[in-house]
Amino acid sequence: MEACILVQAKSEKPLEERSDEDLIRMVARGNEMAFEILMKRYERPLVTFSYGFMRDVQRAEDIAQEAFLRVFRNAYRYKPMAKFSTWVYRIVTNLCINELKKQRLRQMASIDQPLSADPDSTKVVEKIASDSTTPLTQAEEKELQSLLNTAIETLPEDQRTTLIMVEYNHMPYKDIADVLGITVSAVKMRIKRARENLRQMFKFLEDER
Repeated sequence: MEACILVQAKSEKPLEERSDEDLIRMVARGNEMAFEILMKRYERPLVTFSYGFMRDVQRAEDIAQEAFLRVFRNAYRYKPMAKFSTWVYRIVTNLCINELKKQRLRQMASIDQPLSADPDSTKVVEKIASDSTTPLTQAEEKELQSLLNTAIETLPEDQRTTLIMVEYNHMPYKDIADVLGITVSAVKMRIKRARENLRQMFKFLEDER
């Protein structure tokens, strides 16, 4: 009997080698070491993922930390039929969306307004849209990127979320579908519509390519 117990103990994998799913089930039973290992595995990926939405390192780190808190508090809700990665990325996605909603309420942005003026009081967007073939300066390119980010913020929420996952976080369509709870076809349709909407807002970008 003692030999059987000894063999069983030796056959158990170290925590560092356990799957995410095993670890989160252990977290649900109060194992703090298992939680620390999950944090080490996912801290950097989640910060990078959040940054794709927030475009701010500090806010991305705050969201990742909030996500870990929710994982710890709600570990008992984890359902084995879903991958842990899908579950945690869904938590982060929802946190990012909620934060962006609050941000838009605090400061309503419009792509019709210049982000800043040039010395000659000409909007950067007007310069780009003109017939001039003068190359953009570094400052103008930076403002154009800011303008594009603002345009993305005006997209419908479903299109914006999906586009960010693809363009900024480089997630496969299948993973996006799992996180958002939709089909791969729906993901492709959202991306297509988002890009079409952006092209309508920035037709002049087509001429620059």
